[in-house]
Amino acid sequence: MNSMLYIQFSINMLSKKSYRLFFKLIFILTLDVFCEVLSQEYGTTLTLKQGLVIGRILKTSNGRDFYAFRGIPYATPPIGLLRFKEPLMFPGWAGTLDARDYRSVCPQWDVQGRMKGAEDCLFINVFTPSLPSAGSFSPVTYPVMIFIHGGNFEEGSANMYGPEKLMDKGIILVTFNYRIGVFGFLSSGDQTCPGNMGLKDQVLAIRWVRENIDRFGGDPNAITLFGQGSGAASVFMHILSPQSQGLFSRAIMQSGSALCDWALEGEPLGYAREIAQRVKCPTDSPTAVLDCLRLKPVMDILNAQKDTKIFGDYPLRAVPVVEKSGEGKFLPDTPINLLNAGNFRRVPLMAGINRDEGAFFYPTLLNTYRDALRENPSFLRTHLIPMFILTTTNIRGNVDSVSETIIFEYFNRINHSNVSQILHPFINMSTDAMFVACNDASVHSYSTTGAPVYMYTFEYRGENSMVEIQYGTPIAYFDPGVSHGDELLYLFNLDVEGLRQPSLLDNLVSGRVVSLWTDFAKFGEAPQFVNYEYPRWEPYKPETQAYYRIERDLKPGSFYKQRAVDMWTRHLPALAGMTTPTSSPLTQNKHSESLYRTLAWAMVSVSIALLVVVIVLLVVLYNQKRSQSFKANTENQSRLSGSTLY
Repeated sequence: MNSMLYIQFSINMLSKKSYRLFFKLIFILTLDVFCEVLSQEYGTTLTLKQGLVIGRILKTSNGRDFYAFRGIPYATPPIGLLRFKEPLMFPGWAGTLDARDYRSVCPQWDVQGRMKGAEDCLFINVFTPSLPSAGSFSPVTYPVMIFIHGGNFEEGSANMYGPEKLMDKGIILVTFNYRIGVFGFLSSGDQTCPGNMGLKDQVLAIRWVRENIDRFGGDPNAITLFGQGSGAASVFMHILSPQSQGLFSRAIMQSGSALCDWALEGEPLGYAREIAQRVKCPTDSPTAVLDCLRLKPVMDILNAQKDTKIFGDYPLRAVPVVEKSGEGKFLPDTPINLLNAGNFRRVPLMAGINRDEGAFFYPTLLNTYRDALRENPSFLRTHLIPMFILTTTNIRGNVDSVSETIIFEYFNRINHSNVSQILHPFINMSTDAMFVACNDASVHSYSTTGAPVYMYTFEYRGENSMVEIQYGTPIAYFDPGVSHGDELLYLFNLDVEGLRQPSLLDNLVSGRVVSLWTDFAKFGEAPQFVNYEYPRWEPYKPETQAYYRIERDLKPGSFYKQRAVDMWTRHLPALAGMTTPTSSPLTQNKHSESLYRTLAWAMVSVSIALLVVVIVLLVVLYNQKRSQSFKANTENQSRLSGSTLY
């Protein structure tokens, strides 16, 4: 009986202990979750030169914690009388700044044609794997990657580029907004409004990073600028600009360059007057134009900007300009002249393009010109190609002959009324004209300065496409290929709708791309994978023109699309009578020259051979005629002799 009571007592005690242990475990887990939520919601604080900020703790793609500080103002809001003015460093704030979430984007149209954003938009975002311990000195600092978003200098923001993939690689990522469109690049061509406000915003953001990044655990002497599209063109301009010298140590250009025709406006005052006319402002003087435009609503200016378009989103006219007067010029000369002058720091450069950059033209072709192409077989020749030339390139002379050359090169032997047959040749043409040629000119010319250069082509077609995300799934017979911006899908967690679940291969390619980009930021050279699974990424040299093909695997290549490069940088400008070369005269393509020299000598050899053949034939014919004449004379003499005998 006593033993039974003892057993029962033991069971009761164990049950009570189990309950207590269970409730303790629940309490600990609840407290842990609460603390996690609390840390994410209320975050962590940091002291900057401008004041105290509070950020969030987020998770990387692999589940590691990192710190996010978003929406920090780096410049005084460019509103009121500061519209169209150079930026001013934000002086600071009282109390604690809430930096847990993104702030407003700059004014622009979205894909659906709706206005979004506000002029008070100059905010910066910093993402770091860890923060320095308070009151202690940490010798470990992270390399810094500053991303400059693209969008034709007219759209885009830092808010869509999620850092989760890059945060697993031991770097600090910085993204920021800068003024775009008319608000960022209007220029009167003189000191009234020199222009390039958006680029000067970028300089101020980079300076802010250099002054504050040590508070986030970053190394101000290990900054890599990288950008896509117009952001890539901006990166090259920072390499060349006297205002950006010494601010960064490496650069990556994705699908864009300052040498692209679309990256520079040659007649800024004419464009400023056109915008002024459309919003009913006086145009008699630059001062009158600027004073009036400063008072106009944002919507009116955006509508005027949109109304200047002719061919899809083109021409791009709210873009960088050469500053001809004033102090502190960002672009004192054209990019090609600055490049040839050589007065810049030779930072290591990685640059490349996507295989089918021009795929973003497909909605324009299908939605705007499909009926015209079907109804008029000559529409491609008489309207579409000339329109493309005049809105996306600097070619202005002899447009008919230039168009005929383009049609022969890209649209030969296809039905010019069949849109499905036109799409891919048009994408190839626009890719070559707007990206391949100027990327080649950039890496070729820059490599001759002695700077390390690494070129790539991104050719992997995954589950997602930026063209499909922005414009919807194309018609059944058209695959957009590897379009403009597709590489961003593998570098960032993009905040866009319509993303499909990435495949295992997509994730593998993403890991490789992230490693290539971050290793370049860390070491300043293209790395060789530790396991030697892939061939080494050789630096670009004018004589070898090596590049890396990023596909399902990584493969080396050389002399990328040189026929197209020669056509768009040499032959078409010459045909158009352009006196200004589209690439550096000091860095002519030696491979191309060798090719044409070989062809020329081949033509001479063939001509000589034909001449020899003609001479031989003439000699043979002459000998045959002599032989026939001799034979005929002999026969005649025989007949005469015969008649005498008989």
